Amino acid sequence: MSIPSGTDDALEARISSDPRYRALVRDRQRFSWLLTAITVLVYGGFISLIAFDKPLMARPIGDGVTSLAVVLGAAMLLGTIAICAVYVRRANSSYDARLAALLAENAA
Repeated sequence: MSIPSGTDDALEARISSDPRYRALVRDRQRFSWLLTAITVLVYGGFISLIAFDKPLMARPIGDGVTSLAVVLGAAMLLGTIAICAVYVRRANSSYDARLAALLAENAA
């Protein structure tokens, strides 16, 4: 997380040294890594199923012709969109407000 461009060096130094800013950066990084790990596990699991259990992934759903792989692939894409939405919601509700408060307090 970086200080918005256009800030002077003294303001950037004050905010960067603020323990609340460091906590904000740490919280954001932790949450980002958690979401990244979830994404990697889901994609890795999907690829592993394709590689090691082709008959399962080729199995049709019900009496139709749509395979389990298509359904899981679509679910994975929807899950990716959901993960992005979760991050954006967290950023808009927490991270942005915390950074704005630091900027307002240190700009005065």
